[in-house]
Amino acid sequence: MRVFITGGTGYLGGALLRQRPDQPWVLGASYFSGTPGLPGVAWVRLDIRDAKAVEATLARFRPAVVVHTAYSKAGPEALEAITAQGSAHVAQACRNIGARLIHLSTDQVFDGEHPPYAESALPNPITAYGRAKLRAEQVVQAILPQATIVRTSLIWGLNPVDATSQMVLEIADGKRTGGLFVDEHRSFVFVQDLASALWELVLLSHQGVLHLGGAEVLSRLEFGRLIAPLHGRDPAYLLPQSRTDFPEPRPANCALDSSLAQFMLQTRLRGVREVLDTL
Repeated sequence: MRVFITGGTGYLGGALLRQRPDQPWVLGASYFSGTPGLPGVAWVRLDIRDAKAVEATLARFRPAVVVHTAYSKAGPEALEAITAQGSAHVAQACRNIGARLIHLSTDQVFDGEHPPYAESALPNPITAYGRAKLRAEQVVQAILPQATIVRTSLIWGLNPVDATSQMVLEIADGKRTGGLFVDEHRSFVFVQDLASALWELVLLSHQGVLHLGGAEVLSRLEFGRLIAPLHGRDPAYLLPQSRTDFPEPRPANCALDSSLAQFMLQTRLRGVREVLDTL
């Protein structure tokens, strides 16, 4: 099987490639600003804002499945051009060559008022990022109705450390001011569990939306105080902050109901405490 991953040097894309199945598959991956380092992967530099380049790249590689992890949160222009329109370019290129698409989305397509959210829940994003990801979902489904739309939550991991954990460590070390939200709750998902679940999905024919969130719902402060000791930091240095102090609206609780995925998949999407207990 030929599988292509967009955003191969990103946090999730990199985890997928490091956990690639022990199968005689041909793997390709795109990068833009990162430096590709993993061997055994057909790397290509690709700007997904360029529809013709996306089409040419996938036509040349001819994947059976594309896992689309590439996105950007760097301002309104990037949200539209990369996160939303870039996803449309990938979906159209998949349609042109008959490839299956697994598209990564977010729990922030919800407003956080009525958790937990099953796949049938109506999206109502209140952040710019959530609105861009919802536009991406909509355009992908319009172009490629048989695509798999995977909504996930905050992704965390250990080697390398994820962006959320890095923020925790910087606050604990006094290198960053502020605190962690005590009133914003998410279904934190361990990157190795998410990658394993996505590789399972590569072999399945699921169409439509699927939620892949961790089993334990935590506030950002609870998460920080759980992982700080693992990295040798004192959780007492992590102070509570309210999302109401933030200049823009933030959803209160985007907990995902991932029971469908847990029924379908062998991979268990563990909560943070369960993962820490195994370390």
